[in-house]
Amino acid sequence: MSKTSVRKLMERSSFLYVHDDDDFTRKDYYRVCGFHLQIGVRPLSKLGFGTTIWAAALALCQYFETEGIRFSDKKVIELGAGTGILSILVALLGGDVTITDQPALLRQIERNVSFNIPSNFEPYVKVRALSWGRDHMLFPSDYDYILGADIMYFYRCLPLIVETLLHLSNEKTIIYFASSMWYNKKAISENYHILSHYFETEIVCRYEVKDVNIYKMVRKIPTPGDVLNL
Repeated sequence: MSKTSVRKLMERSSFLYVHDDDDFTRKDYYRVCGFHLQIGVRPLSKLGFGTTIWAAALALCQYFETEGIRFSDKKVIELGAGTGILSILVALLGGDVTITDQPALLRQIERNVSFNIPSNFEPYVKVRALSWGRDHMLFPSDYDYILGADIMYFYRCLPLIVETLLHLSNEKTIIYFASSMWYNKKAISENYHILSHYFETEIVCRYEVKDVNIYKMVRKIPTPGDVLNL
């Protein structure tokens, strides 16, 4: 695995508290890739981790800006999208994006999409529920990119993630995952080690201050039966 270091992670440019809103208590504003993003959040919500913006999602946004990565005419899916900030940026960068998470989080994603995506982009943005390892077969296997931010910290989820990735990907698919290593470095590192049995895996960027790694992966030649050995 190769590593490069980046000292500073992008920060929100401003924020605004909101009232009488069933979904959000605050709107966070970011500037990235020439866009001004407006993302509704609700920290400490009963819906869990998916209602706030985490450093790993910001790291991928900044990485795409730094590397000049564009997604025109590319088919993209994000797993565990949370607020949807990463997928929203990818859609603005030209991607045909499917944004997925648990059913309870879809409303907030849809609202954040409405805040940021012009009407002429809307046909290229889909918001859908996806339960890893359960209903992934309802999705195609022809994605150009698969994205995920901070979804690798529980070992019990890994077999479901692997099974989902093997279905969604093909030999041309590029996978970008970002992980906040401080959260559970041992488990996260072990999970990526296991993923490396199925995917060629390298660390392409590291944000030292926030302890975030960005991984780029491409598929090896695994068989579905291998997942049972996890």
